[in-house]
Amino acid sequence: MPDRPLQKVCYVEDDDDIQRIARLALERVGKMEVSIIGDPTAAIDGILAFKPDLVLLDWMMPVMDGPTLFKRMREIDSLRDMPVVFITAKASQRELEELRGMGVAGVLSKPFSPKDLPEQLRAIWRELP
Repeated sequence: MPDRPLQKVCYVEDDDDIQRIARLALERVGKMEVSIIGDPTAAIDGILAFKPDLVLLDWMMPVMDGPTLFKRMREIDSLRDMPVVFITAKASQRELEELRGMGVAGVLSKPFSPKDLPEQLRAIWRELP
């Protein structure tokens, strides 16, 4: 368990509506500092600049999907141990198991409940080693 509360979340999500809902949920309900990145190809630079406690990744995005971005993050020393939570509506059980084997901190389902999202992330955060 981390020695401090979850405070900063970076969410990589290409859908504008989901971005707005997640921002409201995490900032207003969760009282967290949030950075939302809409372009997965710019995500690594944005994550490095924001220095979040945790990254929330959409599974399906154009140009680069979440699993590809996750693998690229793991190639960067300063992001190798960054906790990553996937949020998805369509991943198969096999894909989810593969991600967990690669070290994903958690997987959440879409659609998500805005009022529950902050606590879901905090629960995953509390379970981290």
